[in-house]
Amino acid sequence: MKRLKTYSPYKYLCSKQLNLSDFGLEPVENCVRKFLKDCKNNIKPVNLFKFIEFTFNTVKMVLNDYSSYYSNHIYTQPKLFTILAIKIYTNCTYRELTDLLELSDKLKDYLGLKKIPHFTTIQKFFKRIPTKVINDFMDLILSKHELKCEIISMDGTGFTNDYADKYYAKIRNKERKSYVKYHATIDVETRLILHQSAQRGPRYDTKFALAAIRGVKKYKPHYILADRAYDTELIRKCINEETGAFDQIPIKTRAKTGHYRLNSPTIFRPVVYSKRNNSESVFSVMKRKFDGTNHSRSLIMSIKETKLKGLIYNIYRTIQIS
Repeated sequence: MKRLKTYSPYKYLCSKQLNLSDFGLEPVENCVRKFLKDCKNNIKPVNLFKFIEFTFNTVKMVLNDYSSYYSNHIYTQPKLFTILAIKIYTNCTYRELTDLLELSDKLKDYLGLKKIPHFTTIQKFFKRIPTKVINDFMDLILSKHELKCEIISMDGTGFTNDYADKYYAKIRNKERKSYVKYHATIDVETRLILHQSAQRGPRYDTKFALAAIRGVKKYKPHYILADRAYDTELIRKCINEETGAFDQIPIKTRAKTGHYRLNSPTIFRPVVYSKRNNSESVFSVMKRKFDGTNHSRSLIMSIKETKLKGLIYNIYRTIQIS
């Protein structure tokens, strides 16, 4: 019996070009889009690449390539900081971050990564980086804007520290979560953070007020807004005498003494004070996009994480303005 020919040499020697879709797999770009869609925030890849480009090009002015002459010189500090910023921006974990870098060839090519860093490398870099770098980076971003700052608002909020699930906390009677008290001074027109500070909570907002006022007096504001909790004679005196601005703070009903407190109703403008809600808007964006819960275990790292979120917000807002 003659055997039938079951294959064609032409078919196998001159096969067509195959891609991932022929094997039932998705292309790399689709994987990245799906990963970003599955994140807690709906992030567009175009906005993510704009954020990476701005962060990577700007952080080079603040950080040296390597922290020590004796380091391994595998990853530069600007690259690691940019990767850390991507983690905060996408609101993902360290392990999910390495998966994102593995999927995206475009990110690896732009950052010049021949090898994806282990997630512990990024953790150790975050632990090693000083808070002064975050402050210097914040000043550099603000220097890129022509800020008039006629109206400045200040307020405080809290970022919860939570790294244990509810069941674990309940069986040990530790359901009450500690938090970091965050205070920010904001330019009402651009909604940029001009000054930030963070300490262990609970803490009164008035403890941050004097340092915040002296930190923004170089902008020469015309009005400084705050809620009723800031109604003290010392804060009003600092605003009027040291900055030359008018305080827009509602007076408490029990106020009976103090020169600036008793004269405040004559200079209070409800239309100007209504813009104080911009502070709440900034806090809302920070907590919705970058998470209102810190996952650092120690207090020092939690405070640093909170300030880093304020820096990432300024980068995010700068891209929106530009």
